[in-house]
Amino acid sequence: MSESVDGQDASDFHREVGDPWDEGYAVTGPVEAHGRSLDFGLLLLRAGSLLLVPHGAYAAFDMARFTALVDQTLIGSQAPDFFAWAIMLCAVGLPVLLLLGLFTRPAAFLLTAVLAAVWILGVFLREDYRPFAGDGSLTGEVALLLVALVLPLVFTGAGRLSVDSLRTGGRP
Repeated sequence: MSESVDGQDASDFHREVGDPWDEGYAVTGPVEAHGRSLDFGLLLLRAGSLLLVPHGAYAAFDMARFTALVDQTLIGSQAPDFFAWAIMLCAVGLPVLLLLGLFTRPAAFLLTAVLAAVWILGVFLREDYRPFAGDGSLTGEVALLLVALVLPLVFTGAGRLSVDSLRTGGRP
């Protein structure tokens, strides 16, 4: 038995306050929250993360040079081999997961965290840090642009054109 609200059954509460939900919606089926164009836009956003793969591939082909570069950073000097491999694997593997739409939110969150850490530790915390480069662009703007590209996927998910959609039965 449901509790009463002002002497009425609680199941009738929403009708009392004028909520448009009624049995008519249940007969017509669920109302679509967004169109297919949003799913296609999310697919393009996920595909944009592939811009990071050449950076990871370049690091993989010259791992000794990349490890030496990581060794010059604040945290990378503690374990340069580990951090170089971790950054390289994240730069190659996570964009591929995003393109497929597999584990999209965790992959986007991890990729955002890695890119933000790369910018903070590799650019912002340097002794010679200047906000603007010589050509007027922001210092380290590529990492910031990739963060701006990937971060929305943490909140939106992959959309219906993804493996996640198949895996979860269409739930976000």
